[in-house]
Amino acid sequence: MAFRSGVRIGIDYGKSRIGIAVTDPSGKICFPHTTFKFSPYGTHIDEIIALAIEREAIEIVVGMPKHLSGVEGATAQSVREFAQELATELPELRVCLIDERLTTNQAHAGLATMGIENRKRKDKIDQLAAAIILENALQTELVTGNPPGEQVE
Repeated sequence: MAFRSGVRIGIDYGKSRIGIAVTDPSGKICFPHTTFKFSPYGTHIDEIIALAIEREAIEIVVGMPKHLSGVEGATAQSVREFAQELATELPELRVCLIDERLTTNQAHAGLATMGIENRKRKDKIDQLAAAIILENALQTELVTGNPPGEQVE
């Protein structure tokens, strides 16, 4: 299977902030985009749906928290429920889960390398983690020729 062209959205899901990254229309270059605040009323879901529709996305890649051993982390069930809700609301899009081990550490290291102080990283860290998750998904598809991750039905 060839690499699929089209916009993808990457998500670093958290119970307070949700980092968002997007690709260019070819689907080959990703960029940190924004951070949505988690809402117990689900407005973050509405914001992601609106972004997916606006960008005419073909896929949403959600980071799945795992321990270094490969075992799913404590928040894995809430991430699965979040991804399932997106898949239900956007049935025309492929929604998948991809391993996000060490992405936040990589994001912190990247921001430190750029000279951004710890206290100023909060607004950017989740976006950058989402971009790393999305980049990992793109690389997987480029190398294997198959869509990345575990598809959410």
